[in-house]
Order: sequence, then C-alpha cells, then structure tokens
Amino acid sequence: MNVLVVDDEPGMRETLVDILVHSGFEADAVPDGEAALLRLADRSYDVVVMDMRMPGRDGVEVLRVMGGPPPPVILMTAYASDERLKEGADLAFAVVHKPFSAPDMVDLVNRAQAS
Repeated sequence: MNVLVVDDEPGMRETLVDILVHSGFEADAVPDGEAALLRLADRSYDVVVMDMRMPGRDGVEVLRVMGGPPPPVILMTAYASDERLKEGADLAFAVVHKPFSAPDMVDLVNRAQAS
C-alpha cells in the first residue's frame, strides 16, 4: 500500500515515513499542500496522511481541490480551530490530534485503505 505523508515539519514527515515503512507500507513525503497536489497528479496513493495547518494551502484546502476520486485522507492537527476542525472532519476519512501513537496511526491507515 502506498501512503503520501504531507507535513511542513521535517521531523514529523520523517517520523511518519519511518513508522509506515517499518509497518510494511510504501511511503513518500512532501512538505506542503502544493507539492502534495503535484505528487497526487503524478502518482496514485492508497491513503494520504496530511497536516491540517501548513503554510500556503492548508490540509483542508488541499482536500477540497484534490482531483477525484481522491484517496482516503487522514488529517492531523495540533492547532485547528473548531470551525476548521469540523470542516476537515466533514471532508476527511478521519482527523487525528497530535501527538498520536505509532500503533494508532498504523491502525488508522489500515482502516482508511480498507474503506
């Protein structure tokens, strides 16, 4: 299964890729919403794990403009406002709050892929 990780924090990107690869997934990572849209136009993914709050296009905006049918998207947040959080929850497969455990993220990615 191919997973795209989108997060502007290098440490979070690297950690998520490591978690996913060690759990048997293929994982690519990009630093922002624009790079995610370019990558998604070029390659298909089974699941996208994306931060909600990034410079430029945030995760909710990227989710809105993704070509379809889009893969299931798991949005991550540490700072989302109630309104943005509701909007993300309406569009995404799931919203997870940072920090989260590695087993929980792996389980969520498996469930998203099976949906």
